[in-house]
Amino acid sequence: MQFSKKADYALRAMAILAALPPDRTLQAQELAESGKIPIKFLEQILLVLKRAGLLRSKRGVGGGYRLGRESRLITVADIVESVDGELMRFLEAKGYPDFPGSRGIQRCLSEAGEATNRKFRETSLEDLIRPDVADAMVGYGI
Repeated sequence: MQFSKKADYALRAMAILAALPPDRTLQAQELAESGKIPIKFLEQILLVLKRAGLLRSKRGVGGGYRLGRESRLITVADIVESVDGELMRFLEAKGYPDFPGSRGIQRCLSEAGEATNRKFRETSLEDLIRPDVADAMVGYGI
């Protein structure tokens, strides 16, 4: 199973916003350009993220999008579930045929899905941006 484009684009947009100062907003067009995301697709994703409470928007001059709560309180799982409806599942066990090795395949793929989803639940937006922000801070020597 491949990670969905929708989830990838949602993570890109949320990471970009997480790297901003808390009071700053970005317009959809700026997010699209920065994250190399098709604007029409991004607009749909932003609406879903807003409905999920992960984003806030402001209209008018100085308007745009910002996080709905602190980056440390938003996990990768929150984002993926909001846009895809569920976390990763590598295999639908119901109706899987019985043959030599079938239980081993099911167990392996189930464990892989559980490990992936555990990582998604444990990783916050803050965790995603920390390496890039730390690198940027190196340039601000005193």
